[in-house]
Amino acid sequence: MFKSWIYCFLTFLTYNLHGSVAANLVNPIRSVCLLSDPPNQCGEFCLEALKPMLDHIALHQKEWSTCDPQKLNETQERLDRIESNLQKLLDHREASSKNMARIEAQLAALQESLSKAGKERISHLFKRIGTRLIFIEKEIRQTWKGADATCRQMGGHLATIQDQSDLNAIVVKLDRGCSYWLGVTDEAKEGEFISVASGRPAPFLKWKAGQPNNLQGKDHCVDIYNGEMYDSDCNDPEYFICEAVG
Repeated sequence: MFKSWIYCFLTFLTYNLHGSVAANLVNPIRSVCLLSDPPNQCGEFCLEALKPMLDHIALHQKEWSTCDPQKLNETQERLDRIESNLQKLLDHREASSKNMARIEAQLAALQESLSKAGKERISHLFKRIGTRLIFIEKEIRQTWKGADATCRQMGGHLATIQDQSDLNAIVVKLDRGCSYWLGVTDEAKEGEFISVASGRPAPFLKWKAGQPNNLQGKDHCVDIYNGEMYDSDCNDPEYFICEAVG
């Protein structure tokens, strides 16, 4: 529509310019365009004919003048919402970090408490032999399961010999001619001797010649006699050796 008005306007100007030139040929004293007197320059018809187009341009100029501030306000509102959401996320992350730090501190405190409680549960009867805490029972004989239960009540379990050095350190504390239960058994599967301390195969075994022999199919627990190991009947009453972590 705006282009149509331009076209009319140019047509009108051409027509009036042609008329003005013709009039000047008759009356050369009259000016073609008097800026100080628009009615005489274009005539009242010119102004009235152009008024709708001028009003249309003025209307759009008003819209154009207010367009950018409106868009700016909308953009600012969006930015404010984004900033608000980001702040909420940051606050949530900060709160989560604080909660995680608090939980880690509580777990550390609990672990320390359990560690202290575990140490307090270990009987004072354990003595350091080599690198470990060891208790050797030389007064009361028990079955293998009974001996293991007693060791656990003291805060440990039946001992597992780790290596030759460990064996040498313990053997010198044992009475010769006496058998002592160790924490090793093949009750779960014949021939696979497992440590009760770790649930894995025993790290060190020093068998007496001819052992293990699983005599009458009843020998499933390991004991030590005069520095050598045997598989024996778990129901036999024997002395025992306990170990504890500390």
